[in-house]
Amino acid sequence: MENTTIEFNEVDYIVPTETFSIEYSYLSKQGFPFIKEFLLKALYISPLSKFELSSFFGFNQRELAAAIEEPISKGEVAYSDEGKLFLTTLAKGYFSSLDDKPMIEKPQSRTSSVSFELTGFNKVKNQHENWHTGLRLNVNHEVQSLSEQHARAMFTKHFQQLVERGELGVIKTHDNSLPSLYSVDKVSRKKTIAHRVKRKFEVDLDSRIKPFYVDKLYENDEAITQAIAQETDNIRLGNNLDSIAAAWDAFEDMSVSRFIKDDSIDFRGMLAEMVAGSFDKPYELLVGPLYGKQPWNVIENNLKKLKPHKNVQKPRELCWFGANTRYWGMSEGFIKAKDSLNNYKTNGKNTNYKLKVYLPCDDHQNDEMQAGKAWKHKLGSIEFCEGIRNGLFDGSVEVLLLDNEFAAVSYHLSLPDLSPVHVPLGFFTTDQKLVAKIANVASEFLKGSVSHGKPNLIGKL
Repeated sequence: MENTTIEFNEVDYIVPTETFSIEYSYLSKQGFPFIKEFLLKALYISPLSKFELSSFFGFNQRELAAAIEEPISKGEVAYSDEGKLFLTTLAKGYFSSLDDKPMIEKPQSRTSSVSFELTGFNKVKNQHENWHTGLRLNVNHEVQSLSEQHARAMFTKHFQQLVERGELGVIKTHDNSLPSLYSVDKVSRKKTIAHRVKRKFEVDLDSRIKPFYVDKLYENDEAITQAIAQETDNIRLGNNLDSIAAAWDAFEDMSVSRFIKDDSIDFRGMLAEMVAGSFDKPYELLVGPLYGKQPWNVIENNLKKLKPHKNVQKPRELCWFGANTRYWGMSEGFIKAKDSLNNYKTNGKNTNYKLKVYLPCDDHQNDEMQAGKAWKHKLGSIEFCEGIRNGLFDGSVEVLLLDNEFAAVSYHLSLPDLSPVHVPLGFFTTDQKLVAKIANVASEFLKGSVSHGKPNLIGKL
């Protein structure tokens, strides 16, 4: 148990990546036509006169002349002072041993599409992974302006590794040997795509954050690690325990507050309770944003148990209040959870609920167009989404609520001495008293306002 770590958050990073069309030639060993192969093999054993060659192959004088014309013109066969035909040094180089077939290396032309990310210029997959739900890493614009030169250099340096890993397609060579690069003829930039680096934040039972490594995933992993550190680890968050404490009071909740002591978290005690089970408590503990692995498993299991309402009844609303942090929603896990919520809306001809996602918007974003544009840039799709000003408890609390069914709450704790990103901890409950309390707090928030003329509910984005 001492080596146990707990995953408490996940963030995706988007690395701008360029795809290049690279025209190149590689050297591949090839055999010779049947007659030339045996002519070379015969002369490799011993020089022979024209008469001896004619007898050996059963050729007449004209046929022999045709057979030896090309090898002589290419400098592969010559006449000795005795008038015998023999192999030159060039042709002897076609053989590695007496038993081998003569082989010659010939350049083969080929064009491949190759993608390099623009932080460390590592070769990555050509697949575009969309620009949304992730933090975009900054790239060196000088490197980007010279990207074709960098692509040529990296392709040349790692050519055989790319062939070995099959990243240039199938390149057939004699005896499946690795080809050697002959020339890089042209490198053309085709398009810019998004490459996604996933980072899971983990902590051990003594509240030590597990370091992030991308070892063995990239040739130049240091550049990517530094870019991610610049975007996350080097940014210090402000403490938000006052806002979290206000949420605990409003929800009359003791589920998580018991484990928060002096700006630290008792992960050991929390995990012990999670392992033992919360059978004597009206909730189940959650670690991570509500779209994270452990919370989402709990939520989805309950979604599967929903009994649909009949069409004559007004559909219930399943409301998802997002957290107002720079990291919330910045993971493909968010999109997968949102898509699942959309899929669970109906059961056959019956409707389970109507989905609404409330996206927190900063107070200066005072109109729907500006707020919608910002979230569309972050998430791509803002279907089913409405804007709210700041978010629940200054945006520190995330809630998923289905009236008279269940509620899930995640407090996005900002503890800068512990973690560079928020530590979301919370609970899931089907206890109707708790569900009603959370629903009441959410409803009062939507009816309220920040100040005169600034309602909390901005509306459809």
